[in-house]
Amino acid sequence: MDKGDVMPGRTIIHVDMDAFYAAIEIRDNPSLKGKPVIIGALPHQRGVVSTCSYEARKFGIRSAMNIKDAYQRCPDGVYLRPSFEKYEAVSSQIRKILLEFTDIAEFVALDEGYLDITYTSHLFGGPEQIAWEIKKRIKNELQLTCSVGIGYNMMTAKLASEEKKPDGFYKIMNPEDLDALILGRPVSVIYGVGKKTQEILGKYGIFTVKDLRQLDMSFLKSLLGSHGIDIYHMCRGIDHREVTPNEEAKSYGRETTYQENTNDFNFIRNTLKEIVKELALLLKQEKKWCRTVTLKIKFSDMNSITRSQTVEEPINDTNTIYNIACKLLNKVERNRYIRLVGLSLSNLTNQSFQQISFDMLDNAPVKKDRLSNTLFQLKKKHGMNVIRDPIDFSNKR
Repeated sequence: MDKGDVMPGRTIIHVDMDAFYAAIEIRDNPSLKGKPVIIGALPHQRGVVSTCSYEARKFGIRSAMNIKDAYQRCPDGVYLRPSFEKYEAVSSQIRKILLEFTDIAEFVALDEGYLDITYTSHLFGGPEQIAWEIKKRIKNELQLTCSVGIGYNMMTAKLASEEKKPDGFYKIMNPEDLDALILGRPVSVIYGVGKKTQEILGKYGIFTVKDLRQLDMSFLKSLLGSHGIDIYHMCRGIDHREVTPNEEAKSYGRETTYQENTNDFNFIRNTLKEIVKELALLLKQEKKWCRTVTLKIKFSDMNSITRSQTVEEPINDTNTIYNIACKLLNKVERNRYIRLVGLSLSNLTNQSFQQISFDMLDNAPVKKDRLSNTLFQLKKKHGMNVIRDPIDFSNKR
């Protein structure tokens, strides 16, 4: 490895909560401890697994798996709908703890984040002391466990946090540590190498990281496009990304990568329904509205497309966003298999721009907005499942 490609002196921590949604449900209901808990759609519904406990993973259940497949593998599991408002609240508590050690923090999901402690490490006794303190604080204050990795860049920190899950700790402090860990492992250990890429590399006899290191950049680029350049660098531990503190969100988005590629559009619509419910709740919690809805589709050949619609008046209700998402999905060709579906809401504003007068009180739009706000308040107080969303399926086809 070219040592000149490694940025010297950086110390990054990656914190990854263990089975986050399921762990919170088990914490709040101790009778679930030791049982296979699956969070996501219910068995009689269309949809996917959001996450599951480690007991459920012993049955081969994974995030983004079709809920029907999960039920076949584990019919005696405990299936629960997600309570996103509760998970958001716990995530905020975790972030407060992490920000005590540095203000250079990037939170990439509710359950994980990166900390650049390069300039603050000495204030708290060094990287290892910080890592163990984070684990202790989260355990004592929130009764949850996390896995923490220390690395010399973002990639190695994430790789380290995955090494000893659950409730783990590991460090990769230099390129020699990285080589000792991964050279003999399958190429799938490298960030960005999924099942499809692994199959392509396998056709050329490339099965381990050591094999991958033998390929030059031009060959990987010809084989995998620009993605091949990223893999060339990542397998060598080269990652110049910087931890970027989160600013006020300019958009909200969620993605789901399927365990198996699919062209079942009913299944995909149900995935979108779950994404929309989470994003709409987030908008309401932040007291924001959006004007633009963007659908992202990644096909099995790794090519991606986006489709967007911008509306004149800002929106933040589940039904309207879902209907727009379905219309965008209807524009996607149906003869290609889909690997990933995502949705983002952008062009955000803090105002709905809806002027309400006494003359408008009998109008349907106002009633709809009042109903949406009432549903939000009920969910905020009693949980996501207190009442079903009045989602209109008229745009299914």
